[in-house]
Amino acid sequence: MHRFSPHSRLFVASSLRRCVAPSLLPRRRAFTLIEVLVTIAALIIIMGLAVSLAREVRRRSADGVTRELLTELETTIRRYQQQHAGTLPAVAPLISTPEPGDPATLGRAARRNNEDFVLAIRTGGGFIDELFAQLPRSMYDDQTLRDAWGSPIVFMPSMHPAIGMADDNRPFFVSAGPDGNYLTRDDNLYSYEGR
Repeated sequence: MHRFSPHSRLFVASSLRRCVAPSLLPRRRAFTLIEVLVTIAALIIIMGLAVSLAREVRRRSADGVTRELLTELETTIRRYQQQHAGTLPAVAPLISTPEPGDPATLGRAARRNNEDFVLAIRTGGGFIDELFAQLPRSMYDDQTLRDAWGSPIVFMPSMHPAIGMADDNRPFFVSAGPDGNYLTRDDNLYSYEGR
């Protein structure tokens, strides 16, 4: 048996490498332009889906917070009526506006209605503070009560030509929804819907 010295083994290995065709040796590959573009496109699609999902989660969260607030307001108005012999808070009605279908006029009337309602509840028992103390300042600032999108919540003790009335003609609350317009009924939230 023939033995190779350690030096001769290295010589043989390096000689073999030189003899083998360079195309048969493993090469380090770089990314091609197409692979880079496909990867970037996939990342853009994933980021677009993530942004869309985050927007939907935020919308649903705002919707849920506002619905919960409307439910609390239903409870608040019942407590108010129990403490005041069945009467409702005196608030500026929305039907007193010259053009009940004008969004700008309706928005001003909604703010006045909301401020009157908060003042009546706070002076008529003070329990609004305990109910809404956990709300962020963006929704309740001791003077106005707003939905998750920043629009005043409106107390509806009577019929409005554009907004309407609850089925059993009882008072209710309405949120303008994400678009901030009380006249677009498709995204408005009503306190009687949660029942």
